[in-house]
Amino acid sequence: MELRRLSIFLLFILLTNTVSLHAQPKNGEDVIRAMYCKYHDSWYKNITFVQNTIFYGRNGNVEREQLWYEAISLPGKLAIKFDELDSPNGILFADGVQYGFANGTLMQQVDRVHDLLVLGFNVYHQEPKITISQLTENGYDFSQMYEDNWNDRPVYVIGVSKPDSTIPQIWIDKERLIFVRNLTIGRADTIQEIQFNNYERIAGGWIAPTVLFMANGTIGLKEEYSQITIPDTLDARIFVPETFIDSSW
Repeated sequence: MELRRLSIFLLFILLTNTVSLHAQPKNGEDVIRAMYCKYHDSWYKNITFVQNTIFYGRNGNVEREQLWYEAISLPGKLAIKFDELDSPNGILFADGVQYGFANGTLMQQVDRVHDLLVLGFNVYHQEPKITISQLTENGYDFSQMYEDNWNDRPVYVIGVSKPDSTIPQIWIDKERLIFVRNLTIGRADTIQEIQFNNYERIAGGWIAPTVLFMANGTIGLKEEYSQITIPDTLDARIFVPETFIDSSW
């Protein structure tokens, strides 16, 4: 009888844990935890790509295009060089600080948590409490959430309890648990919208090779990724301000 009771008890624990893993999220914090749990053992740690950056004018016409060379090491590190891989011009995001370089000289150093780096990448490699804290400081309310549809797929909308484009919010694909859209409020109360589109499976995770930046529904910037690679390692010097300019990948 004791063995039977033990077996029943263990079965109960197993079923309880299974239900818990697949429980319906009650708020935005639950969604972030689910994202981390789903991918933290499989999501790639390093990625590089070439980004065709397309700038649009107010009339919707393309004003110019520029190649950006990018390398990401998770969590928290993003290196960008403009025009050429050995360019003396670029931006470095490293552990909550943004560094700007022009002609090989450090011109800018400011504290900044990059929303897109957190939502699209860091979320799978850092503890959920860190992600939640960073994004709460950036203006998102994780106690509010509702469900909607985006591009014919169900999504969680974090930051609001019902449709309201005037409040910062994060849209997460419900099945895939990946970031697809956010809305924030910019200068002069413009509604800033960013979309991660055309997701592709890659190396245990996902990548969105098309990213759109919009203001009040008008496109201002489009990013198109190509030459995507998933290296096992990246030179640590890439993400150090003192050696960023002289490093490549």
